[in-house]
Amino acid sequence: MATMEQPEQHSSSAAWVQWAILAVATTILAIAAGGRFLVGLVFDEMQQHFHMTHGGLGSVVSISVLMVGLGQPLVGWLVDRFSARVVAAGGLLLLGTGLIVVSQAGSGLGLVLGYGVLTGLGLATLTPTVMTPVVAAWFERRRTTALSIISAANPMGQSLVVPALALLVAATGWQDGYFLLGLLVAAVGAPLIFVLLREQRRIATTAEGFTGCGVRQAVASRAWWQLAFGFFVCGFTMAWVMTFFVDYALQHGLGRGLAATGLSLMGWMSLAGALATGWWQDRAGTTLPLSVVYALRGIGFGLLLLAGSWMPAILLAVAVIGLSWSATTPLTSSLCVALYGRRNLGTIFGLLFAIMPVGSAAGASLSGLLYDFMGAYQPSLLLNLVAGLLAALVVLPIRVTPRFRPASTSAARPVATTMAD
Repeated sequence: MATMEQPEQHSSSAAWVQWAILAVATTILAIAAGGRFLVGLVFDEMQQHFHMTHGGLGSVVSISVLMVGLGQPLVGWLVDRFSARVVAAGGLLLLGTGLIVVSQAGSGLGLVLGYGVLTGLGLATLTPTVMTPVVAAWFERRRTTALSIISAANPMGQSLVVPALALLVAATGWQDGYFLLGLLVAAVGAPLIFVLLREQRRIATTAEGFTGCGVRQAVASRAWWQLAFGFFVCGFTMAWVMTFFVDYALQHGLGRGLAATGLSLMGWMSLAGALATGWWQDRAGTTLPLSVVYALRGIGFGLLLLAGSWMPAILLAVAVIGLSWSATTPLTSSLCVALYGRRNLGTIFGLLFAIMPVGSAAGASLSGLLYDFMGAYQPSLLLNLVAGLLAALVVLPIRVTPRFRPASTSAARPVATTMAD
């Protein structure tokens, strides 16, 4: 009897650890997701403090997201070969330091150093590139669902962290708010993540665990570039919301608190969209869910373009954009596992995810310049509408067939697992 109970106890313990690790990873990304909205919440105040135009401040945001993008291949390589918890803890230290530097900056140079470089490098290590290999190793069944849950970090950041940040900024001012948040992230968040985040190491081999194509083979495939275009559009459109939505809402008569409520609504809709499309993807096994998500992104910007100053229409547009907000990453990462395997997943997905911040950099800069030139947000809204619909058309034809030759399942042996210390 004892020999029969031991595997059951081990399985129950492993399942508990699975979900605990998923919760820790989600919390890490939620902190990072909320931090990305800081500039948007105080865009007008930072403009006045640093004497910058829309395009100038948008360009600083672009530097930050470019640092995030350029760091992804290196981050993925580090995760494939070392420890995700070390990478994540180091990222929180950099993020906290960057926020503190921004809070003390008196010139544009200090802003570029603090937000553009340090915060960008910190955020580069707090992305799905770090967490996707961890979650993919712990979950073989219901993988897309698990990846969708971790993508809930983004809406959690919007729904819980952003309103808290708005209250903090209102109570202390944006500079003290940045300082306190940076101190909390560096002094508390980094040590906690180092202690709590654990990775699974597979001792025995399985067909699923160790097969996969090479990095060059993946990047040479048409599907990789189709997914990359989708990620570029995802970043391009997200940049508008994160950087300019609050300013747009203020110009159309919504108060700062109501604008923050709109972002919170987007977060909750994002959570619903990610979970629903993750469940759909686990059963469909095609790119149709991802194509629908990009179409919703474009439609949401179209609704915002038509909304004018009518608050219910603005909130409806935000809700539609929210449905697509977080779903792109888990759907794309799950497709990466199906297409390219897990052997080099961190590096392959890191290279792919690097395209999203490049899109964000382009979106923040171009939208800011269009506003400076045209004096309105309508041209950039139209551009985002077209981009979303185009991405939907580009990813739809991808055939989800592996780009590698899996090992024979008959040769697979039981898997022994441990947690990395």
